[in-house]
Amino acid sequence: MSQPERRTVPVLSVMDMVPVSAGRSRIDALTDMIALARAADAAGYERYWLAEHHGSTTYLSSATIVLMGQVLAATERLGVASGGIMLPNHAPLVVAEQIGTLATLYPGRVDLGVGRAPGTDQRTAAALRRGASDPGRFAEEILEILTYLGDEPVPERLPGSLLLGTSSAPDDALHAPEPGGPRVRAIPGEGTHPTVWVLGSSVNGARVAGRLELPFAVASHFAPVQAEAAIATYRSVLESRAEGAPGPRGAPDVPRVAAAVNVMVAPSRGEARLLFSTAMAAAARIVGNRPGPLDPPSQDPRAWRAYAPGREGAVEAAMSLSFVGTADDVAARLRELAARWDLDEILVVTYAHDPALRRRSYELLAQAWSA
Repeated sequence: MSQPERRTVPVLSVMDMVPVSAGRSRIDALTDMIALARAADAAGYERYWLAEHHGSTTYLSSATIVLMGQVLAATERLGVASGGIMLPNHAPLVVAEQIGTLATLYPGRVDLGVGRAPGTDQRTAAALRRGASDPGRFAEEILEILTYLGDEPVPERLPGSLLLGTSSAPDDALHAPEPGGPRVRAIPGEGTHPTVWVLGSSVNGARVAGRLELPFAVASHFAPVQAEAAIATYRSVLESRAEGAPGPRGAPDVPRVAAAVNVMVAPSRGEARLLFSTAMAAAARIVGNRPGPLDPPSQDPRAWRAYAPGREGAVEAAMSLSFVGTADDVAARLRELAARWDLDEILVVTYAHDPALRRRSYELLAQAWSA
């Protein structure tokens, strides 16, 4: 497998879960998403990643594909990606049809990021008719989607178990449909070839990405402790595959790594720290199982601890990959991280109670990044 030329500077992208702020409505939050997407488009961000969450009173990104379509329609050149679609919640054919529809309407602007986390609680996961989420099954479903979005007929069996060395699927030989016989097709979708990313927060997702020779995005904004090991695993698996047979659907520009980080930029470091208290409270609400809309900023830097008593260390660990300060300072530290991890793309996660100040943070960072 040939190695692509590496970028000297990674691109910046927006990562959004569409949060709702206390005192604002849900329609306000969705309208704010469109305003942020337009600001990101004008500021030069590469992509707008939209995550999948269900049953959340904080994040409104349950209908991820619908939101992607809204962002695509409201912007001019901005790429849009799912960050990600949780495959055990969906039939692969439906994912391929929906992403393929967007890719047909907006050629060259749609990426598909897939993950296997539930994105919700156990009861909601059951209501979603969630399927198996083991790495072997996850890889098989990715292969199925890639085939639907490609040019070849969908085979009766996909060689997931042979590829990954797992026992989660039959290892019988690959059989193509009878010539001229009926076959499953994603219409629209087939032949659109959107870039497919594997998202993960641990080495399991990294192994799947490496074995399938696909780009990898690490969820380091909430699982920073495992991020470096996951990236190393991804590259190691790719290198081992390069010495053997080529992967089944390898992307032409791998290795390709994106990492998500928490950011808050303001004209002064003091203001940035104040605004970042909202993000800390949101993280504490998740860890402490006290969900709710985004809190206003607090002058008390320890106020967030009330949401996760006894679990302060878990909150601080989850938010340890955070960059807070002035634009030049944050941009410099992001460049250091990009060099250390050899990143191609940085997914910027920024939350503020005031959506205008959130947009300002993204705009200030983009200006400093391109300077």
